Amino acid sequence: MLKSKLTPHYKLYVPLLTGLCSFNSTPLFATGDELFFEMPMVLSANRLEQPVADAAVSISVIDRETIEASGARTIPEVLRLIPGMQVGFSGNEFGDEPQYVVAYHGHSDQYSRQMQVLIDGRSIYEPFFGGINWKAIPVNINDIERIEVSRGPNLATYGANSFQAAINIITRTAAEDQGSFIQSNLGNNDIADLTYRYGGSSGKLDYRFTVATFNDAGLDSANEFDYPNDTQSNNIDYRIDYQVDNKNTLSYQGGYGQNKQQADGNHSEILPVARTVENTRFFQFLKWEKAINQENTLLLQYYYNLSDKQERYASELLDLGIPPFDPFTLKVNADIKSERHNLELTQFIQPNEELKLVWGLSAQADFVQSSLYLGTDETVSHEQYRAFANVEWHINQMNTVNIGALVENNSFSDTELSPRLSFSHAFNRYHKIRLGISQAIRSPFTVEALAKYSFSHDLTASGGNPTDFSLLENVVLGNRDLKNEKIISREIVYLGEFINSSLLFNARLFHDDISHYIKTVRETDIDPGLPIILFNDIIHVFRNPIKSTSTGLELELDYQLDATLRLIASAAIININSNFGAFSESAPQHSFSFISSKRFNEKVSGSLAYYYVESFKWTDVRGGVDDHHTLDMRFSRRFKYNQANGSLSVVLKNLLGDYSDYQENPSSSNAPKVVHSTLAYLDLRLNF
Repeated sequence: MLKSKLTPHYKLYVPLLTGLCSFNSTPLFATGDELFFEMPMVLSANRLEQPVADAAVSISVIDRETIEASGARTIPEVLRLIPGMQVGFSGNEFGDEPQYVVAYHGHSDQYSRQMQVLIDGRSIYEPFFGGINWKAIPVNINDIERIEVSRGPNLATYGANSFQAAINIITRTAAEDQGSFIQSNLGNNDIADLTYRYGGSSGKLDYRFTVATFNDAGLDSANEFDYPNDTQSNNIDYRIDYQVDNKNTLSYQGGYGQNKQQADGNHSEILPVARTVENTRFFQFLKWEKAINQENTLLLQYYYNLSDKQERYASELLDLGIPPFDPFTLKVNADIKSERHNLELTQFIQPNEELKLVWGLSAQADFVQSSLYLGTDETVSHEQYRAFANVEWHINQMNTVNIGALVENNSFSDTELSPRLSFSHAFNRYHKIRLGISQAIRSPFTVEALAKYSFSHDLTASGGNPTDFSLLENVVLGNRDLKNEKIISREIVYLGEFINSSLLFNARLFHDDISHYIKTVRETDIDPGLPIILFNDIIHVFRNPIKSTSTGLELELDYQLDATLRLIASAAIININSNFGAFSESAPQHSFSFISSKRFNEKVSGSLAYYYVESFKWTDVRGGVDDHHTLDMRFSRRFKYNQANGSLSVVLKNLLGDYSDYQENPSSSNAPKVVHSTLAYLDLRLNF
C-alpha cells in the first residue's frame, strides 16, 4: 500500500486506471488507412523472444528510432526516459574523476552497485567498485538496435547485481549494417566526435567493425573553481556472425576502448592534484547457438572483460612538522586492473504450446589488482557459480504463470536461493494485469570485502625509522563477513492497448523491502592493521547497517498518433523510508519525461524532449539536487549525394538553462558545483 504522503497523487491515477481497464479497443478516429502499432518484442525477461506484454517482469524498451530522435551522444542520456531512473554526472563531494551515474529507485552513490548492465547478455559492471564507466565502454550508440530495461529484480534470468533493475543493450547483427557509415558531431563545449563503420558479407559470414572518437570539455563549474574534466574516448569494436548450417550459428564480438578523463581533488587538503586518469577496456565475446529441433535450443557463450585504470600522481611538498621527519612528496599509485572470465550454458525447451522452460549454468571468475585500495600488490580473485531456471505455463488463453529461481554461490558471501513468481490474467487481447513477487541479492564487490585503503609513505627516505605510516585521516577496511544485500519486490502491473493498438500504456505499483544494505560505518575501536595512523583514529569499515522500503507508481505511454507522429511519455512517484536518513531522500519523489518525434515530409523531421526531476540527494554527497527541468530539440534534413544517403541534424540540449543533476549545493566551499549548460551541435551522417 502506498504511504500517506503519496496518497493525493495516487488518487489522481485511480480513475484513470479504472477508465482504461473498461475502455475497449475501438479506434477513436475512423480512417480509411487504420494505423497498427506493433507490440515491442523483448528478450530480457526469460531470455525468450516474446511481446513485452507477455514478459514476467516490467520491461521498458528504447528502440533505435527513439535513440536517434533523442540526439543523444551517450547511453545515459537516453535512459532518462525510463520511469524511476536517475541519471547524473558525478563530481561527488571531492570533485574527483567525474563520470555518468545511472541508478534506479535511488540508494546510489557514483558507483550504482544495485543494477546489472549487459551488452547482448555480456555483463559490463565493474568487479572492483561496481557501477559502470559509461564513457569507457567500447560500444557505439549507432550500433544499438534497442535497450531493454527490466524494472525490478530479474535475478532468475541474469544473476547477482540484477537487484533493483537490469539494463540489456542489444546491438544490431552484422547483416543489418552493410556498407559504409560515417557520423560526425561538432559543436560548442569542444564537442568533436567522429565514427566510421563498415559492414560486409561473404557467403554465410557477415561482419562489421566500428571505430570512433568522442571528445568534449565535460561540465562547467558554477563556483570560482576551475573544474578540469575534459574527456576523450577512442573505441573500436567488431562483430562476426557465421551461419554454419541450418541448426548452428556462431557469433564473435570484440572491442577495445581507451578513455582519458581529467580529474581534480578540489576538496582534498592533502592531495589537491589535477591529473589525467586513463581507462582501458577490452573484451572478447563468443556465442554458439544450436537448434536441436523446433522445441529445443542450446546456447553456449564465453566472454572475457579487461578493465585497466591507470592513475598515478604525486602531492605537493608535505611538511608534517614532526621531528625528525623532513618534508616529502607523497607518491600515489591508484591503478586498478580487473579481469573477468564468464562461461554460461543455457537451454530453451518448449514441449508444447502451453509450456516453456529455460534453465542454465554459469561460472564466473574475477581477478583484481590494486595496491592502494587492497594494501597489497597481489592479485585477488572472486568466483561465482549459478544455476537458474524459469517455467512459463499458459494455463489457458487468459492466465499465465511464471516461476523462476536461481541458486548462487560466491566466494564473498553465503549461498542464496532467489525465487520469482508472477501471475498474468488477460481480460481480453487488449488488457492484461500481472501480479508478481520476487527476491534478489547483491553480493559484495571486491572493495567491500577486501579493502585495506590508506595512503602510506616510507619514512626511511626522510631520515626517520624504516617503517610506513598511514597519511589519511580516514582508513577504509573491507569485511569478509558481509551478508548479501537482499530485496523482496512486489508489483501489480496493468498493460493496455488502445486506438487500434496505436497506443500502448502500462502502470506499475510496487513495494520493495531492502535489507542488509552495504555501507561504510565509522569506527574507532578496531585495529586497522597499519603501523601508524596520523591526525585521528577514524576508520571506515564496510557493514550491513541499512534497511529501507520503497513504494510507488510508474506510468509509461507510447502513442503512434499517425504514421508521422509519435509520443513517448513516462512518470514515476517514489517514496523511500529508511533507518538511515540520507537514503530516504536518495530518489526524486516525482519525475516525468516525454519525447515527441515528427516526420514533416520525406526529408524533414524533428523531435522535442522534456525531462523533470524533483529534488533528491545522491548518497555520497551532503548537498542535494534541486528540482530541475530540461528541454532538448532536434531538427533533421535528409539528402542524397550521388550514391550516398545522408542527414544533417541540429541538436540543442538544456535549453531551459544551467542545472545540476548531482550536487547543487556542496557542503564544502572547496567542493565544485558542476552544471550542465546549453549545448548545440551539428550531427552529420552518411551511408554509402
